[in-house]
Amino acid sequence: MTLEGEFVVSVGSKYRVNHGDEELTEGIFKGYSAMGTETAMVFELADGTLRFVNLAQIIYLDLVEAGQKVPAKKRESGSVYYG
Repeated sequence: MTLEGEFVVSVGSKYRVNHGDEELTEGIFKGYSAMGTETAMVFELADGTLRFVNLAQIIYLDLVEAGQKVPAKKRESGSVYYG
């Protein structure tokens, strides 16, 4: 696999996540969510479970399988906001 251009974590791609537990999480990235006062990445596991991983816990992400490339949408603000 060859990666070119800008590197972004993209919805629909499959990642393996080390978040400090003994076992890694592997799943399809679904997006970001608020988790209390923190931001979490949401992954859909093979059994359909949605796993919320606090961004501060993530040590690394491995790209396992790239999803389909979707044209970027212009965003006027961040996707997660705390007021």
